[in-house]
Amino acid sequence: MKELTIKKNRWLYAASLSMLCYSILEMSDCIIVLLMTLNLVPNFYLIFEFNVPMIQQLLETQPLTLAPIFWAFTLMRVVSTIGLFKNRLWGLYIGLISLILTMILTVLLFLPVGGFELLGCTIILILLIVGYYDNKLIINN
Repeated sequence: MKELTIKKNRWLYAASLSMLCYSILEMSDCIIVLLMTLNLVPNFYLIFEFNVPMIQQLLETQPLTLAPIFWAFTLMRVVSTIGLFKNRLWGLYIGLISLILTMILTVLLFLPVGGFELLGCTIILILLIVGYYDNKLIINN
């Protein structure tokens, strides 16, 4: 039996493309943190004000200390993207976990700056859930 491709479900395909874009954005963020540490680019985090003073201070003075957190979320998004494009359920679950964790951390730590990230995560989360459940009914008669 031929394996169904993710393109047949437009919602999951849109979620997969969105997660791919999000992954690329996260990868560039990780590279920028390394370049900031090496003083090759200016510290872009100085223009934002975060909700938690300790995170603000670390991003301003030692951005590399938060890099493992960035790398972990980037890895989850990349693995999720691969799984989604391969039509694997584990890609969906890793994506849902990474999105929900990001949404929680954004609300607790990174507002108001993280508002756009919260919006992006919400859109991808909705696409994943709608795509997965598609036309399934709540109650079958």
